[in-house]
Parts: sequence; C-alpha cells; structure tokens
Amino acid sequence: MRDAGQARERVASRTSARPGSKTVAVWDVPLRVWHWALAAFVLIACVTPNTHDALHRTAGYAVIGLLAFRLIWGVIGTRHSLLARISLKLRAAPRYMINIFRGETGRYLGLNPAGAAMLVAMVGLLFISTISGVMQVSLRFFGVWWIQEAHSLSSNAIMALIGVHLLGTLWMSVLQKENLARAMFTGRKRMPGSTPAARQPAGPVEEGADVAPAEQVSMVPELPPHRVNPQVAGVKPSPRMPRALSTYDRKLGLG
Repeated sequence: MRDAGQARERVASRTSARPGSKTVAVWDVPLRVWHWALAAFVLIACVTPNTHDALHRTAGYAVIGLLAFRLIWGVIGTRHSLLARISLKLRAAPRYMINIFRGETGRYLGLNPAGAAMLVAMVGLLFISTISGVMQVSLRFFGVWWIQEAHSLSSNAIMALIGVHLLGTLWMSVLQKENLARAMFTGRKRMPGSTPAARQPAGPVEEGADVAPAEQVSMVPELPPHRVNPQVAGVKPSPRMPRALSTYDRKLGLG
C-alpha cells in the first residue's frame, strides 16, 4: 500500500489544480449552469401557479429539458458529474447522516452521500411534478383528481426539499469551513489537507502533545472517505482503503 500523501498528490495532478493554488476544479461549467438554471426555473414555477399560467408552464417545460440534460451529462460529463456509482453513496447515506450529527462529516470533493440522496430525491420529485403538470393541462387527464394531487403534493415536497438543501449546505459549510455555495459558482473547492486543522507537525510528535485531527477525505468521488492517522515518528501511515477499487483508482496507485 502506497503512502496516502503520494496518492493525494496523484489526485491533485489528475485534476485542474492551478499552480500555487490551494483549490482544485470540481464542478464543470455545464453542471454549474444546469444547477443555477434549474434553481431559477423551479423558483419561477413555485411563485407563478394560478397567477401567471403561461409563465408557469414555460418554467415547467424548461425544468423537463434541464432534467433530461442532467441525465445525459451524468453519463458523458466530467468525473464529478457522473452518476455511474451514485448507488454506492445512497447506501452510505444513512450512516453518513448519522455521523453528521456526531460532528464526523468526512469530506468529498464531489457529492457526499447526503448530497447524492438529495439529488435523487429532488430529481425524482421534479419529474413527478413536471410530468403530472403536463398531464394536468392535457385533454385526456384534465380534471383527474389523482393527477392534481400528485402535482400538488410533489410540488410542496420540492419546496420542503429546497429548504432542507439550503440548510444542509449552510451547515456543511460551517462544519467543513468551506463555502460550498461559492464553489458552485466558481467550480473550485479547496484541496485536501489545505486547511490549518489538517496540517500535522513536521517533526516528531511528543507524548501528550496536542495534534490536530486529520481530515477525512474521499480522494475519488464514488468512494467513502478514509481516515489518515497523524504522522508519528518512525511509523508509516497505512490508511485502510475500500476493497472495491475502480480502474481509475488503480491508475492513481490507490490499490
């Protein structure tokens, strides 16, 4: 098993890190445009029902187009946009959210398990809301009660999820000392180990000395974070890595 620090350097070399910068490119331009366009059209749809019907329908059709784009980009986009292994994060989501309440967040350059669960829930509800909305104005399904209920309930659930998303983003920004909302504008996040709390003493560690807790980092977006123990004199760190490694992970020397 190679040293975790060398693995991080390889991760940084494979991503768009600027020379001398402590940030790395994570969210590509199409994904950021999609995120904020979706937020804008969903907001328009939320404030225009029964008052500006034409605008409401236009926003709904735009959301359908954006959802279709996200599915396509999740297959052909950059690595942090891919949806290939999102099921792994969904399985990790319950434990991850329990750990959040314990103050153990871990850190993911891409979506963390809670974010993955939010993405799946939001996309699913948006599909239900928009498709039921289209059906609601068609001749065949106009006035059908269960179509109206599906549209109303899913739309209300979307507004609730938006609130949860905003609070969760704020909370994680505080816990991880990183402005996650700004990252969705700039596309860049700080590199692993670039915060003072994550730096360890260069020399030998004296017995009883305070050592800053090591940052838990997932070096690839589809794997859970692992804990890198503080460097102790004469002892090489040997982080436990996940069993299932992708071809990309092996190229990085993680296996």
